[in-house]
Amino acid sequence: MPTELILGAPRLLLPRGRWLEPGGLLLRESRIAELGDPRELGARHPAAERVDCPGAALLPGLVNAHAHLELGGLAGSTPRGSDFAAWVRAVVQQRGRCSPRELEAAALAGAQQCLAGGATTVGDFDATGAAERSFLRADGPLLPRIVLFRELLDARDPQRARVALEQLAAPRRTSAGLRPALAPHAPHTVSQSLLEAIVSVAREQGLALSTHWAETAEELEWLEAGGGPFAALLGASPRRSGLELLADAGALGPGLALVHGNFAREHEIARVAASGASLVHCPRSHAFFERAPFDLRAWLAAGVPVAIGTDSLASNDSLDLRGELALLMSQHPWLDPRDAWDGVTVHGARALGLSGRVGELRVGAMGDVLAVPAADSDGQRIFRRLAHGDFELSQGWLGAAGFTPPRGPVDSGGAAMGCAPGRRGPG
Repeated sequence: MPTELILGAPRLLLPRGRWLEPGGLLLRESRIAELGDPRELGARHPAAERVDCPGAALLPGLVNAHAHLELGGLAGSTPRGSDFAAWVRAVVQQRGRCSPRELEAAALAGAQQCLAGGATTVGDFDATGAAERSFLRADGPLLPRIVLFRELLDARDPQRARVALEQLAAPRRTSAGLRPALAPHAPHTVSQSLLEAIVSVAREQGLALSTHWAETAEELEWLEAGGGPFAALLGASPRRSGLELLADAGALGPGLALVHGNFAREHEIARVAASGASLVHCPRSHAFFERAPFDLRAWLAAGVPVAIGTDSLASNDSLDLRGELALLMSQHPWLDPRDAWDGVTVHGARALGLSGRVGELRVGAMGDVLAVPAADSDGQRIFRRLAHGDFELSQGWLGAAGFTPPRGPVDSGGAAMGCAPGRRGPG
C-alpha cells in the first residue's frame, strides 16, 4: 500500500447528509489525515499516490452492528414465522451437525459477503469460537474489520457456568482487523454471577459489550413472572426484568449495545436513553419472525442511538446492509434519511465501541471509504437514495487497501454452504 494516498471525487459525504464538493481525503498509514479539495491536497502532497473517481461520491464504509456469521450454512433451512422456539431448536440442532471447519468456512464467507455489500466493520457474535479461529487463520481475501463478541451463556446451570467462566478467562488472540469484545447472550440465559463476571472483565479490559434483550415475549414472561415455555428449561425465575438484571450487574451504560428490544416498554426506553446505551435493530430478521411493527419512533424520540444489523443468515436472506436500509425506509416512511444513514454508520460505530474511528469520514478515522456512482447534480436527492439503500458500489478502500465489490445485491451464497455433504444446510 502507498505511504500516502489521495482519493478525490466530485462529492464526499460528511456527517448528517452534508457534502464536501469537490471532496478529497488524504490517507496516511491507513487513517484519514486530511479532508479538503482534492486539488489542494495534491498540491500540498505532490508525492502522494492519487486516485480520482469522476462522477462518483465518496462515502464512509458501512457498519453492520450485529451478525452471527458462523450460522451462514443454515441459510434457507430454518422455519420462518412467529414460532421462535421452533427456530431456536432448528438452529441448535443444525449447528450441532456442522463440523468446526464448516462453521469456520461459514464465518469467513459471511465476512466477505458483508464487505461486498459495503460493510467495512462488522460486530459478530461468536458462540463456538469458529469465527475467531477462521479470522485469525485467514490469509488472502480482504476482510472487514471485525469486532468479535465472544458469546457466553450458562442457561443458569452451575456446570455450564463453570465452562463459560473458563471460556471467559481463555486468552484472546488479536490481529490488525480483529477486535475482541464480550456478549452475555441474554439476561434470561445468563446467570447473574456469570453476567457480573463478564461485565467485570469487559470493564477491566476496555471491551465493548452487547447482549440480546427484550427479543421475545416469552423471555419477559419467565424473567418477571416465572411462567411460559422457559420455566421448564431455566428453573426459578429472578422475578425481575432483564434491564434490571443488566443494571444490577453494572452492564447498563454507554459501553453496552442492546440487540432487538422488540418488547421494550416506555419506561425501559427512557432508562436506556438515560444510561447512554445503544440499541441495535435488525429489520429483515424482525420481518423473518413476523413480529409486530418495531416502535422505531419511540426509540428515536427518546434520543437512543439506533444502529442497524443484519443478524444471521438463519433469519435473513442476505448480509447486505443496503437491503436493511431499503426495508427500514419502506416500513417507516416518516423516517428522516439522516437517521437511517446514521444507523449504518455512526450509530453502528458507537454500538461497537468505535465512535470516531469508523462510520464517518473525519480526520483520525480509519481509511474505510466507498465510492458510488453519483452523476446526479442534486446532493439531497443522492443522499435520499443512499438512505434507501439504492446505490451501487464501484470501488472501496479498507485502510487504504483497495477492493472492487461485485455489482448489484450480494447473494448470501447460503445454499452452497451446507454443513453435510449433499445437503442444503446442516439438516
